[in-house]
Amino acid sequence: MTAVHALIHLHDFDDGSADFKLIGVFSTPERAARAQAVTAELPGFRESPDGFLVVPLELDHGPAAEGLPMDLHLLFRILEEPGHGEEVVILGAFRSEEQAHAAASAYHEGPPEAELEVSPVDVDERTWTDGFFTWYDEE
Repeated sequence: MTAVHALIHLHDFDDGSADFKLIGVFSTPERAARAQAVTAELPGFRESPDGFLVVPLELDHGPAAEGLPMDLHLLFRILEEPGHGEEVVILGAFRSEEQAHAAASAYHEGPPEAELEVSPVDVDERTWTDGFFTWYDEE
């Protein structure tokens, strides 16, 4: 089974909520580590270096001769939790948008109020290339 490696960053806030950022999907753990090293130097990321995770994802079933495509579609489950932000879970990586939507149609687990989203990604390219800053609203 072919696998890809999603590099994500979770930023925890003082109120217990968290923010999810997909940095990119990479063909090898080494490429994910190189992307992490570059991203860790950006504002926001350098202040929370422990937030990086590399998540291996099995690619959907396809002919082994196809190899690893350079573009994939990720299926996400997103649940808005009042007072805690969004809970984001990557459910799978697919070779085509049609396969990702078919998987979404067949998915019946998790909270019914969760939204499913299909997003295209380019393999071995960072999707998040800027830093970030945290704005605290003072009430």
